[in-house]
Amino acid sequence: MNMILLNKLNKSGQVVQRIRALKLLAASTTLVMMVFSGQAFAQEPEQGHLVSIEQVKKEQVNPTMWLPANVISRKNAPISAEQTGQLLWVEEVGSQVKQGQLLAQLDDRHLKLQLKRQQAQVNQHQANVDYLRGQKARFATLSEKNNSALSELERVSKDLTVAINEVAALSIEVEQTLLAIEKTAIVAPFSGNVSEQFAHVGELITIGRPLLQLTDTKNLDVSIAAPIAIAPFLTRGQKVMVKWQQQLIQLPIRTWSQAGSQLSRTFEVRLAADNLAIIAGSAVTVSLPKQSPRDAILVPRDALVLRENETYVLTVSDHQAKKVSVLVGQGIERWVSVIGELAANDNVVVRGGERLLDGQKVRFSGELVAAVK
Repeated sequence: MNMILLNKLNKSGQVVQRIRALKLLAASTTLVMMVFSGQAFAQEPEQGHLVSIEQVKKEQVNPTMWLPANVISRKNAPISAEQTGQLLWVEEVGSQVKQGQLLAQLDDRHLKLQLKRQQAQVNQHQANVDYLRGQKARFATLSEKNNSALSELERVSKDLTVAINEVAALSIEVEQTLLAIEKTAIVAPFSGNVSEQFAHVGELITIGRPLLQLTDTKNLDVSIAAPIAIAPFLTRGQKVMVKWQQQLIQLPIRTWSQAGSQLSRTFEVRLAADNLAIIAGSAVTVSLPKQSPRDAILVPRDALVLRENETYVLTVSDHQAKKVSVLVGQGIERWVSVIGELAANDNVVVRGGERLLDGQKVRFSGELVAAVK
């Protein structure tokens, strides 16, 4: 019994010794890690945070405002009939036509019959004119020999004049009928695309009835209803930014209205959008100048650090960061104008500044390249 108790006591002592050894090893490991961590933390401030920097620049900018706009065609007209008749043929929707190309055809048979009747009347009256001219010549000869009365010559002369005028009037009617026949063939007044069709083959068409809509798809404008206040800052030919389907393009100002709306206090501005692959009727957004050009300090957009209560940039001087609060203004591509304690050619952090604090040391990867683009 005593031997069993002694063995248990020996085993318990060994367990205690092992536990003490494990605790001592853990403490030593912790101490080593703290030493290495201390060295790492001591080295990090000396090395500094790795950042990328660019230079601030000063340029003249035009403060702008973004406005909704629509793409429209300069030539967009309903093509109507100028004669009465049955519609024999009409161009299909979506057809691209050239100026002078046939768009629709009306039945012209009744006009051709009318033309034949009028031409016969002209020939009849022309024969009367020829006869009276012969009579006038004979009476003139007899009158010279005193063989006929002067009154007969005057009567024939009068009848000849009336006959000539009748031929002239009938000839005008013939020209009108020829024009009417020509108008039964409706042709395109300008090159464009058939966007709508209002009549179908077989319908009886009256004068003035719209047949189809023709839209010029090459000569386009961007129409903007702009505030009257910005009118003094517009220049003909000035290029402005247009946002369309996640794309930014530049278009010139072509013209603008010299009168505004009293209700909306806006006036129409048009940009030239010739030969662009934009469908008329598309919605776009346009940036128009709202103030006179002025000098501004520009920083890259990536240099801005946005926080809930402030916006700032981090400048770098002698490998040390400095926080500068700024007010953000107009954006120009990848640059943005700011107001703050900045000057041209100052270096600002564009990468690695999210966790950088005011006064911390920084280091660069490679040589500093001034990004003046």
